[in-house]
Amino acid sequence: LSLSLSLSLSLDKKNESNQNEIITMSPTAPMLEHQVTSILTSDASSDGNCPASRSFAGSQSNNYIDEQADEFVEQQLFFVTSYSDFDKLAHGPRGHAAKYTLRVYRFLADGAVVLLHIAGEGERVINPAFSRFHPRLNVVYTCTEDIEENGQILAYEIHSDGSLTEIGRVDAGGTSTCYLTIDRDHRHLIAVNYWDSSLVVIPLSKSTGEFNGPIQNIYDPRQGKAMLACAKKDGGANHSMNDECTIAARQVDPHSHALVLDPFEGCVAYVPDLGKDLVREFWYDETKGMIGCEFNVLPSGMSTGKPDGPRYFEFHPKFNVAYVVNELSSTVAVFSIDRELLSEIASATKMGLPMDKFKGRSTLKLIQSIKTVPSAFPTTMNTCGRICTHQSGRYVIVSNRGHESITIFRVKQGCGTKGKAMRGTLAQVGFFHTRGETPRHFQFDHSGQFLIVANQDSDTIAVFSFNLTSGEIRYTGNEYHIPSPNFICCCPMVDRYSDDEDDQPYERVGYTFPTSEGDMRRSKVPSSVVVDSAKRNSLGYLNELEVAQKEIAELKTQLKLLS
Repeated sequence: LSLSLSLSLSLDKKNESNQNEIITMSPTAPMLEHQVTSILTSDASSDGNCPASRSFAGSQSNNYIDEQADEFVEQQLFFVTSYSDFDKLAHGPRGHAAKYTLRVYRFLADGAVVLLHIAGEGERVINPAFSRFHPRLNVVYTCTEDIEENGQILAYEIHSDGSLTEIGRVDAGGTSTCYLTIDRDHRHLIAVNYWDSSLVVIPLSKSTGEFNGPIQNIYDPRQGKAMLACAKKDGGANHSMNDECTIAARQVDPHSHALVLDPFEGCVAYVPDLGKDLVREFWYDETKGMIGCEFNVLPSGMSTGKPDGPRYFEFHPKFNVAYVVNELSSTVAVFSIDRELLSEIASATKMGLPMDKFKGRSTLKLIQSIKTVPSAFPTTMNTCGRICTHQSGRYVIVSNRGHESITIFRVKQGCGTKGKAMRGTLAQVGFFHTRGETPRHFQFDHSGQFLIVANQDSDTIAVFSFNLTSGEIRYTGNEYHIPSPNFICCCPMVDRYSDDEDDQPYERVGYTFPTSEGDMRRSKVPSSVVVDSAKRNSLGYLNELEVAQKEIAELKTQLKLLS
């Protein structure tokens, strides 16, 4: 059996005679096969290299959309990591140190999880704290957090039974490794080292995901200068705190916390520097696998004179907008993206022109700053954790460590005309307790309808259902004990090695959000969607219908705004 959803779109457009003009999609448009489960980011930040279905308005780089969107997800596995040696950390967890630092769970349709595998003996895999699932292969990467010795980056092939096979291990070239990015061509992995702030590029095998050698490029923002701060066991600050003395100690040195490549051209790398309250913009040469010159730096917030501490950088999946979560000020800064400048940089890169002319020019413009905690709650008692955009593009989600909450924002969908809020800006939906302490990380399941939270200091992960209409979450009652959980990586398992794969072009269900009449003409909107019952999961047709109806309503709104 299959379900056909006939979509008819109309535009109410007043002409001189006040008559309505109806625009109806052609009934002869092709039938498209729709996967019940949709693709969602699988890591801490949907930075454009994750398995997310990204369809940027007007972008010509749709081949960059992850190939796994067309593959049937057989099951969802979650790769969960834990801290094992607190003395080696810049911050101070209050839970229990893990004897084994790697766990693999199978996610079930009712929001429950089943433990499949335990690995990572604490002395061999110390403090793994950030993970990245390969966009095309069943390979997961994780990195270790250690302020005394260089971090390690480990690659595992993950199997459908949850077992892990280590396929590589390389030196991270710096201390307290905290972030991993894979570039668009899947030929390089870029690592960020928080403690000494260095950025490194490591070659990857495109066919296997294995490391093709050691570090081939390194960028040191300290330019060889020694660190001024010392470890907490030697009298240094505990980076979990947020008082004035701790902040002063945290910001005496630069501290790179992430590196996100622009998803439009892949030639600009954005690096939030928590130590200097800046977002740095670098040129990235994808062909050479090299972090080049620094174009520009700009404040990560409103420049109020108080510290912000930028932690993560996140692009909206449809709009020319990016979000920065500021750990120390408990704020989200919203930036518009200069697509023309990005295109200019990309063209210069292809032509081999010098990059000096772009210095001092920023692709970002601050358009909003909004708090992540209630206005009366003391900022000194909270630090922000993760930020992500929901796969629908309608919500932005942030975790608060101290307030012990998930804050959900609704994304404004309008064009910012006639006094309305600008597209991509945020409005608060609410604050939701995480049923534990210090929600360092959280992750959506593949469908976007369940949220799994890692409560680091209460040694638990908790599962919440996510209401696609209201943006609210509700505790499911599913809670699991894990020592000091710090990261949850979604690994949607597919048969990536099938012999019957072909290289034929594929149709994709969905649409590109138009930003102009030209974009409107290029937007792809299916007139009908066929749901393959063989790929149907337990979420059922009602959830599919709800999502489809909301997409239709949003598209109608966009059409009216352009009339």
